[in-house]
Amino acid sequence: MTLSRKLALLVIGVPTLAVAGDFHRLVSEFSRQTGVHQTHIPFLGLARFIVATAHPAGTSEFRMAVFENVYGRQRDFVTTADGLVREKGWNRIVRVRSNKGESTNIYMQPEGQKLRMLVTAIDDGDAVFIEMRIKPEQLEAFVDKHRHQHH
Repeated sequence: MTLSRKLALLVIGVPTLAVAGDFHRLVSEFSRQTGVHQTHIPFLGLARFIVATAHPAGTSEFRMAVFENVYGRQRDFVTTADGLVREKGWNRIVRVRSNKGESTNIYMQPEGQKLRMLVTAIDDGDAVFIEMRIKPEQLEAFVDKHRHQHH
């Protein structure tokens, strides 16, 4: 492989690795703090491939991590997670907390013509993290289309 080809692959791959790094850092920190390992989800790789090729509702990429049987330090982690993503330029747009310790946060970050969206949902026993890269105009058209179908 020529040097120019290697450089081209590096330039193409580095932004993807940086994006993946934010998500993996969040997942790793959650695992470290709670002592719980990520749950394997069958066919998740296939689902990611389908999203990458079909772009449903403007989504071109997604990652998901699920943790089961998480008890104890979720509230502490919500604060840690907020700090981790905000230092990387994410803006929280939704925050919902219950008095039972459940917490859902939605963060956004502009990325050229697309948006990155990160959803963290933690309750007494489970935690789910989802990151997506979306085209806002396609998502809006999808929502509008389905909103009118239900009225």
